[in-house]
Amino acid sequence: MATGLAHRGDEVSIAALRGVSIDTRPLEHLGIHIYSFEASDRSKRLRSLPALARLVARADLVHCSTWDATLWGRLAALLARRRTVITEHTPGRELQVSVSGAPRASWIALHNRLLAPFTFSTVACARWQIPLLVSEGVPEETIVHIPNAVPLAALKARAQHGATREQLDIPTDAAVVLQVARLFPHKNQRATLATVRRLRTTLGDVRALIVGDGPDRESLEREAATTGADWAHFLGPRDDVPALMALADLAVIPSRAEAMPMALIEAMALGVPTVATDVGDVRQIVEDADAGICVPVDDPEAFYAACLRILSDRSLRERLSDSARAGSRLYDAEMMTDRYAALFEAAFRLDEPDGLLQAE
Repeated sequence: MATGLAHRGDEVSIAALRGVSIDTRPLEHLGIHIYSFEASDRSKRLRSLPALARLVARADLVHCSTWDATLWGRLAALLARRRTVITEHTPGRELQVSVSGAPRASWIALHNRLLAPFTFSTVACARWQIPLLVSEGVPEETIVHIPNAVPLAALKARAQHGATREQLDIPTDAAVVLQVARLFPHKNQRATLATVRRLRTTLGDVRALIVGDGPDRESLEREAATTGADWAHFLGPRDDVPALMALADLAVIPSRAEAMPMALIEAMALGVPTVATDVGDVRQIVEDADAGICVPVDDPEAFYAACLRILSDRSLRERLSDSARAGSRLYDAEMMTDRYAALFEAAFRLDEPDGLLQAE
């Protein structure tokens, strides 16, 4: 979105509370300013608040994305008397905990309730979030649904350059099942490994590509090594994810919680059928686009059967691949940026956000 707004001629700055973990050079090349406060805990953020407010005062509008930024960004905007739009990305409040593991749901609900009167609009990236936000005191008429999106053209171009099967030591005739996600318990990579193990007894050489990093990585790799699962490739964080997706016969999302997973949209854009669990907005996206099969959460038999069905039926894979590509057109980053730009313009004019961007 920052890139899209910069291309439209807007002056864009990004302020990171905790720090920046991406290559910012492409953004800076477009004139986007990056500020890192390196404030990893509450006391550091409180001390950084005056500096953040001074930065915010130079802007016309503040957009805050995810917790904790929606708290500290809105406080800074209040101090600087600037209008605010926030975006909700939660896959479920039960997953939002403190560093010590303490639940944050009631605290997040309280800050939403207290700061809602000072917030022009709250964007839900997934429809299922809307009742949650209303229950937390966010006025429904100020909530706008704008789905997540990816830069389709750039994604397809990047898919042409990256690791090959030969470089990954994967035979050309092996079936490849790919999961791209952080390695956290709710992403449920263990379901992927268990399913691929079963698929190998039926289909022969099936490989699991696990892309991402996180606290579960060490235990997952240890379990794979202990059980002789040399067919499981743990690739860690990668900058060639589109190319890895293009190698796959099937993408899987066995999560126990999601909002609107970007990996699903990326798989659709590259024509990779998906088997996913019924979480967040996943079922609606998958079924509306006919992009794969959606199954109940924590149902290993249904998950295995769906994967087996797609991998065993070439004509089904081809049909799902074609319809997935067609369906991905609804989730182009340019379209998403247009919707946010219209919302930001409404905030400048102080128009009512209700009904502005409900069209999909």
